[in-house]
Amino acid sequence: MRSTFGSIETTLRGLRAQQLALDTTGHNISNANTPGYSRQTADMAATDPYAVPTMNRYQIAGQIGTGVTVTQIRRMRDQFVDRRTQYENSALGYWDTKQRNFSHLEVTLAEPADLETGSSIGYHLNDFWSALQQLGNANRPDNIAVRSVVREKANNLCDSIRGTYRQLTTLQTDISAEIAVKIGRINSLADQIAGLNAEIAKITAVGDNPNDLLDQREVLVGELSTLTAISIQSDELNRYSISISGMLLVAGDTSYHMDVQDDGSVVWAHNGIDVYFTNGEIRGLMEMRDVEVQHYIDSLHQFTETLILEFNAQHRAGYGLAPGSTDISFFQGTDASDITLDAAILDPVNGLNNIAASLTGEVGNGENALLLAGLIKEAPLIDGTTTLSDFYDSLIAKLGVDAEKAKVTYANQKTLVGHLKNMQESVAGVSLDEEMANLIKFQNAYNAAARMMTAIDEVLDKLINGTGVVGR
Repeated sequence: MRSTFGSIETTLRGLRAQQLALDTTGHNISNANTPGYSRQTADMAATDPYAVPTMNRYQIAGQIGTGVTVTQIRRMRDQFVDRRTQYENSALGYWDTKQRNFSHLEVTLAEPADLETGSSIGYHLNDFWSALQQLGNANRPDNIAVRSVVREKANNLCDSIRGTYRQLTTLQTDISAEIAVKIGRINSLADQIAGLNAEIAKITAVGDNPNDLLDQREVLVGELSTLTAISIQSDELNRYSISISGMLLVAGDTSYHMDVQDDGSVVWAHNGIDVYFTNGEIRGLMEMRDVEVQHYIDSLHQFTETLILEFNAQHRAGYGLAPGSTDISFFQGTDASDITLDAAILDPVNGLNNIAASLTGEVGNGENALLLAGLIKEAPLIDGTTTLSDFYDSLIAKLGVDAEKAKVTYANQKTLVGHLKNMQESVAGVSLDEEMANLIKFQNAYNAAARMMTAIDEVLDKLINGTGVVGR
């Protein structure tokens, strides 16, 4: 038979359930602006009714309800969207890195050339060509002022080539330093995720939902996914196993670190095997350092080596103004790192006279100056098909195409990731309007349960104190 005081327990369950729902709503409101927080709900279900059907129970109209209980505090999250976002985050990190460093490359190469400051190699190369043309066509190749302009423009070109080379190698060094910082961050994230795995497993093992810890871990995993492409597996205790290209980074409460070698490669600290990054910021940085920037360094070397070799050969075949001023090199150095004017051209006394403008040895002859100018824009010196000017222009054109592709792809990827985050926000985000409505609903339910408790108290007071004669 049902207890006389059963209604008190039924109402008490209602008070507790509504109080827990109010607490959950308050928690949501408090974290409305917390990054990575997922909305939580108190799932309610009716408790087992009275009485359990038996052959000898009292016949009543039906089972009597015994109240309500909160079955779980549920974290609102779409795991599919989470995994898709993490995958696309890796691509976003990759293209973000590429477009940032391509922009840096454009600044380094100063293209398109600044018409006022003339800081690019292309600008100085064109100036040098114009000065040679003027020297050859001036009908006065012996004019010291014109020769001075040629030397000045040539010296500016050398300075620009060396400066650009230094900036490119500095960019490589900076990228290597950034990779080292990012690898350190990956190691730190792995440690934190492993620690959260341990805490999550303890709470899950006793049947509770560690919702806030799950949110904290998801924020860390999201950051990790921008650094590199990852694969995630979850076990029965909600612990994550995270791998990079098949090698474990996190396994339960254990994390594995990476080391950056002196040559810039990245290996697993515990076995020395190279880490293979397929996407993310690390992959983008490595490609920029080892492929893209190195391509421009190698191309600049090729351009400079050809300029030095071919220009010197033609210059040695000409004659300057001073007696015996032939077989003199114009440039010295081996590549873009050390190109400069030959000491004979830089000589403060006879340097200008040593510029071999004449092909015949006659003072008024400027044919060699024109041939020297032709080496820049007419002679197919590189691979037998491309002039020095066209080679450099094609290099800059490639940079423009690659930079534009990176910018457009990054913008598209950012839009896609933004769409996925909006999808997740529609599920996990806290709506203050909705929470205020829930607050009113649960508050009124609590008040009603409290009134019910008062009514039961009055009934029991009448039953106990207002009936019978025992004790009078």
